[in-house]
Amino acid sequence: MVVIVGAGIAGVSAAQALRENGFKGQIILLSRENRMPYDRPPLSKDALHTSTPPTTFLLRDEAFYKTNQIDLRLGAEATAIDAAAHFVTLSDGTELPYSTLLLTTGSRPRTLPLFPYGAPFIHYLRTSSDAQRLRQDMQSLPKGASMVIVGAGIIGLEVAASATTQGFHVTIIEAGERPLGRSGSPLLANFLAAEHTKHGVDIRCKTHIIDVEKSESGYSLTLSDKSTLPADLIVVGIGVCPEHELGSLAGIEAAAGGISVDAQGKTSIKDIYAAGEVAFHHNVHYGTQRRDETWQHAASHGEHVAKAILGVPDDYSSPGSYWTDQYTFNIQVVGNPLGTSEVVRGNPSDGVFVIFHLIGSVICGITAVNATRELRKLRRLVRNSSAVPPHILEDTTIDPTHY
Repeated sequence: MVVIVGAGIAGVSAAQALRENGFKGQIILLSRENRMPYDRPPLSKDALHTSTPPTTFLLRDEAFYKTNQIDLRLGAEATAIDAAAHFVTLSDGTELPYSTLLLTTGSRPRTLPLFPYGAPFIHYLRTSSDAQRLRQDMQSLPKGASMVIVGAGIIGLEVAASATTQGFHVTIIEAGERPLGRSGSPLLANFLAAEHTKHGVDIRCKTHIIDVEKSESGYSLTLSDKSTLPADLIVVGIGVCPEHELGSLAGIEAAAGGISVDAQGKTSIKDIYAAGEVAFHHNVHYGTQRRDETWQHAASHGEHVAKAILGVPDDYSSPGSYWTDQYTFNIQVVGNPLGTSEVVRGNPSDGVFVIFHLIGSVICGITAVNATRELRKLRRLVRNSSAVPPHILEDTTIDPTHY
């Protein structure tokens, strides 16, 4: 029996991979939420619009779990692991035995003491309930109401794009020097900042909030530059923390905030594995241990660890990728977008271009803006760590994959 704790994309992908690779035993998939497992990327985009039904966000329909004989248990939170006796204790006191345990517990939002989770008109965005509550508050406010977003990462920028199109006056407060400090290149950050500015978003970098006062109509924020800022609605998006506590309580080794696993997802305790965002894992492409926080990693690593559980391991060598949709722009990033230099292919003013990210002469990552078809062809350059001269990369008449 395989018990999977966590029904996000890593857990669902692992369950599917177990069946597709011939596992005939019982699979139990535990979800602490009472909703069918759903996709998280839409929560900061489509889920904030009333026209999109929540059923479109499901990872799989009910028939998938029945057809594959996956015992999906909703509202079942694991609270303890007895590794010696091989069972998991659930919040209702049930002791669930396992032969193999897979932890795909994911992450939770980082919080700020100034902005308590659940306070009126203060929001963090991680679950479907979070998105529903934010959408309800957005609908309750008049057009032209003020929204302050703390953090200019992907979540913050996506929420800003959605809110602006719904008539909010949006200000983003970012402590770093620029937007997308951890997840995007300087050129992409500048491009998106300019687009947000065109849509009326006020992005204030190298700034933080030092005090918050509640008023009858909303909040008054005091900033590090001593200025004040009114806010009818506040959204905090400053990153996530891995949900490793369940494993740590059982004595499983952790590092860099995540559960330490080997190249096949094994933890320090026999018959217990971890996959997805919670796992501090080995990636052959980068030749190092790392923790990734993207949808694609969670899906790929869940499948990878499922195969390892069945004794058919492969090398996990994904360079990583993510995407974001903001206004009319679809942005896809493959590999490491924080190289030592950048080469642009195409014209950013046209809204269709590619950025090659280099470390020395080696292509470590690619960002494609409204250029999905070209990225399909170019992504092999990242996987192969190719070295192509900059003048070839920027010349749209030359195919750099044939260089």
